[in-house]
Amino acid sequence: MSESGLVADALEGIPHPGECRELIGHNMAIQTFLTNYAGGKMHHAHLVSGAKGIGKATFALRMASHLFRHKEYNDAPLELHPVMDGDPIDGKIAARSHPNLLHLQRPWDEKAKKFKTRLTVDEVRETVNFFGTTRGEDGWRVAIIDAVDDMNENSANALLKILEEPPERSVFFVLSHSPAKVMPTIRSRCQQLVLKPLDPQAVMNVLHQMGLDQDISAEDMELLATLSMGSVRRAIMLSQEDGLSLYESFEALASSLPKPDWGAIHTLADSMAGRGKEDRFRLFMSFAEEFMEAKARAADSTQSDISILARWAEVWEKTRKSLRVAEAYNLDKKQVILNLFQDMGEAART
Repeated sequence: MSESGLVADALEGIPHPGECRELIGHNMAIQTFLTNYAGGKMHHAHLVSGAKGIGKATFALRMASHLFRHKEYNDAPLELHPVMDGDPIDGKIAARSHPNLLHLQRPWDEKAKKFKTRLTVDEVRETVNFFGTTRGEDGWRVAIIDAVDDMNENSANALLKILEEPPERSVFFVLSHSPAKVMPTIRSRCQQLVLKPLDPQAVMNVLHQMGLDQDISAEDMELLATLSMGSVRRAIMLSQEDGLSLYESFEALASSLPKPDWGAIHTLADSMAGRGKEDRFRLFMSFAEEFMEAKARAADSTQSDISILARWAEVWEKTRKSLRVAEAYNLDKKQVILNLFQDMGEAART
């Protein structure tokens, strides 16, 4: 956590997951967890998967609230307690001060004045101290790993070790955006709870509750909800970063391939290269990822030329690598975009 109290991946002006008043959707995963707990069959670890920004952290925090509120499974209801003003349990969760809750995220790098790109082994080892100290309150202790995708091999192995020998009355929520890439030995020790993308109407309802739909036409709201791909976080970024215009700009540039419009590309890249433009840059790169995935799927479905599939897969893997390097070392994001269109142009041309 930074000195300002912000957490990794926080969006300006948007409540932290612990402050959310309502968990939208995900009824199947909610009922699976509540039913298992009420029946005395709750697993000690859960792999909560789904697209980034879909509500995984909110889900885990609401389940933690349920466990803190109903310490014994035989008196636990099959529904969640509504979040209310003045509630002591949810108040502590919202303030990130509940003594029985540990929420691990990428730490703040004081020297670099930014969040680290990895959830480090030192962070994961905090679980040892957390579970080893005298319990702050009676009942369950909950650790949320947010997210396992941010781990390197060392931190993943540290997590695996504690999952293999879980402390008494402990529950782990291991969050993942890409569960297929999670270490198999971690997956095997978790019950999997998959959060499905929200439908467009649910996304629009959330934006309306947050007051983010006031200056957007009904037609644009529908497009924004569709482009969100069921992720509230992505929908918020689209609304805050003039995302529809950004999407239209990307589509126009992509349609110019295999002959990139370099003048327009330079102009657009300049708008994402400055300080404080990180969310706009990530949103743009997500459009690129989906474009390349669509190209690869189209090549795969026709099975006309396996080399086409390989080319687009290679371009995206190269782009992902350059993204990781740029974020880790704070390199020029404009160059990432220029390289992206150079590589996409070559892939479209050959």
